[in-house]
Amino acid sequence: MFKIIILYEVVFIIFWNVLYFANGDFNSWVGDQFLAALYTFLSTMALGLTVVYIIYVTAKLSGFLDKIRSTKDPRRDIGHQ
Repeated sequence: MFKIIILYEVVFIIFWNVLYFANGDFNSWVGDQFLAALYTFLSTMALGLTVVYIIYVTAKLSGFLDKIRSTKDPRRDIGHQ
């Protein structure tokens, strides 16, 4: 679960950095209205984390994660066929 959260956070930070450095209007908006930009940044981060967590809980409650964990990895037994 923590790997999913860390991956999400890294992707989110990269997305916002690309948006910040690629768009001049966005850059000036962040500079002019820092608190609004901070609120937008944190609220979209929380919204994305909530969506990821809901998907994880739904997969766990439906038994989908158990099916994935019980699936045998074909890469491990290549030499034993």
